[in-house]
Order: sequence, then structure tokens, then C-alpha cells
Amino acid sequence: MITWDFRVTLNRQVTDEELNALFEAGLDDCTISGGKDGSVYVMCDREAESMLDAIASVIAQIKTVSGLWPVGVGEDDGVTLGDAARRHGGRTQASLRQLATGQRGPGGFPAPLIEADNISIYSWAEISEWLRTRMGDDIPQENPDVVLADALVKVNCRARAAHREDGLRHLFEVIA
Repeated sequence: MITWDFRVTLNRQVTDEELNALFEAGLDDCTISGGKDGSVYVMCDREAESMLDAIASVIAQIKTVSGLWPVGVGEDDGVTLGDAARRHGGRTQASLRQLATGQRGPGGFPAPLIEADNISIYSWAEISEWLRTRMGDDIPQENPDVVLADALVKVNCRARAAHREDGLRHLFEVIA
């Protein structure tokens, strides 16, 4: 088995009683921490056959505590070019903008996921892969399983907010 390192963001702060329940549910290989922005996340080192298996097992254990659920996995994939420059650490926002518009580089920069009101949101996984393979930048590869798990968790949160969890489950069964 492989030990997978990842982060799951929770919907809210955890009480001491809930912390004990999470530990008893099996999260003894995880640490619960808080971010400066008030977010709460579970940092995990989980042994499993695959990253998706590891993430699924942690989420199942989180869901055993009533009122807690995941709202994200890993870092948010959606980034502006400014966010991408900060994550990269070696490129500026202006450099990425020139690559995105084709003014520099080999072309083929990943298209934005969303464009609205002069703001473009890109996939960090796609940008980092492109920069690594097309530009030779030395940045770590994003695990596509984390990106996929994060997208599914976020879709589930939207379904929960709209009280459509059963409809989402049915749709997933149909398309899977």
C-alpha cells in the first residue's frame, strides 16, 4: 500500500466532542488544523491502494459525524493568473498573461474554465502541467485524482445547498 498525503476542507469548526468522534471513526492518521481565513481542514497521511480510495475513506469517516461534511479536497483548482503566479513562485502574473494570450511561448496555453467581467478562472492542474511540459518549468505535478475528488465534493455541496442530493446520486449512477 501507498501512503497518500492530501487535505480535506470541512464545512465548519469542529467541537472537542466531534474531534474525539472523528478520531474514533478512524482519522487517527490525520490532523485537524485551521487556516488564517477561518477554514478548517483535515491533513491526512492515509494508506490505500489509490489516492481516490484514500480520499473516499477519509470522507466516509468525516460523514460519520452528524453536521460535518467536506467542502473541498486539496487546494482549490480554480485560479486567476495572479493566483497561478503566486503558486508557481517563479513567474509573474504578467508573464502568465503573455503566455495565455499567445504573445510569448509555444501557444496552446490552457483555456479558462470561466470568463466573466474581465476575470478569467483557470485550472491550476492544467496550467501547472502545461508549464512543466511545454515550458520546462520545475513545479510539482498536481495529482489529477485530487482535482477530480475536489470537483465531486464541490458538486455535492451545491446539491446539498439546493436539497438535490438524491437527484445528484441518481444522475451519477446513470452517467457512471
